[in-house]
Amino acid sequence: MLLPFIIAWRFLLDKKLQTLLVIFGIAIGVSVQIFIGLVSQGLEKTLVNKVLAYSPHITVYSISGGFSNWQKEADKIRSKFPQVKAVSPTVDTQAWIKLGEMTIPILVRGVNITDTDHLYNITASIYEGSPPVNDNDVLLGKELAERLGVKVGDEVSLLTLGRQTVTMKIVGLYDFGVAKINNTWIISNLTTAQNFIGFGDKVTAIELAIDDPFQADGVSNQISNALSGEKLSLSNWKDQNQLLVSTIMGQKLVTLVIQFFIMLATIISIVNTLTINVFQKSKQVGILKAMGLTNFSASVVFFYQALLLSLVGIGLSLGFLVVFLRGFNKYIVTAQRLPVVNITIDYRFIGFSVLTFLVASISTAIFPAYRCIKLNPIEVIKNA
Repeated sequence: MLLPFIIAWRFLLDKKLQTLLVIFGIAIGVSVQIFIGLVSQGLEKTLVNKVLAYSPHITVYSISGGFSNWQKEADKIRSKFPQVKAVSPTVDTQAWIKLGEMTIPILVRGVNITDTDHLYNITASIYEGSPPVNDNDVLLGKELAERLGVKVGDEVSLLTLGRQTVTMKIVGLYDFGVAKINNTWIISNLTTAQNFIGFGDKVTAIELAIDDPFQADGVSNQISNALSGEKLSLSNWKDQNQLLVSTIMGQKLVTLVIQFFIMLATIISIVNTLTINVFQKSKQVGILKAMGLTNFSASVVFFYQALLLSLVGIGLSLGFLVVFLRGFNKYIVTAQRLPVVNITIDYRFIGFSVLTFLVASISTAIFPAYRCIKLNPIEVIKNA
């Protein structure tokens, strides 16, 4: 098989400019295709992370308001659904906080910090103080603390829905990077929130996070069928953000269409080059066949050409890809110099894209090889 390889190599070198243009086209096509795919994945993850940064994937709640048998249901979810990575009971209630002669509406959130960290990563967001461990200890958001003019160690007065005043101690300040949440959420442990509204041992909801957020609707249905006892209802982020989900799916479809046509255009350029080679080199091929080169060996020449063009083009494309990614991360940024889209290098996706293109490009040699086999060496030499 060495002879067909040597012939293929010489055929490519004989038309250096044409060969270089095809290689450059392959490199651009493959690198742009992979780059678009990575940007699409990054955009999807960025949008989902922004929507779900401080929202559960699935919420379990009682139709009657709160439910007391939540420990049993939480344990059942943990044991039966390995795709659920966080189970966090919560107590949420509206309240007011005093600011001089005014009262500001806030949301008191009672949580188990250990469980909730898997959802909201509260501990990492505390920039001063510590998590609320004892009863009547609370965390305040950065903007709310600045608005009230308070610091760690101070006390604040909260008004319940029944207009009763409860004094809480500030043990920490957090910053989620979302002003609306920082201005609204007051975070405590479960017991504090339960006592605040006289809820006993009940919770208002169980918030869940799963491995793949896009499976939230399916997992939600499975959990709904598995739970029993009190009348429970489930909601998931996909049902609550249908417009966003539709946008993401549409963006995925458009990306696939663009990637397909980029690959198609690149493959067509290889087919054209190999087909032209058949006609340009028909005399040489005819002479080689007359000298004993078999039809199989003659056809393999064009498969080797496709392979060489593809491998060199793919190698160059990976260099282009690095340049594209670095340029994107350097120039497509926010005012804080952070990337607009967080692009993750998905080696599996890159490998699959390269392999798909390699198989498709080598397959383009079938038509030129068939034309080569049909060449009659006597006729070619006679008419040359």
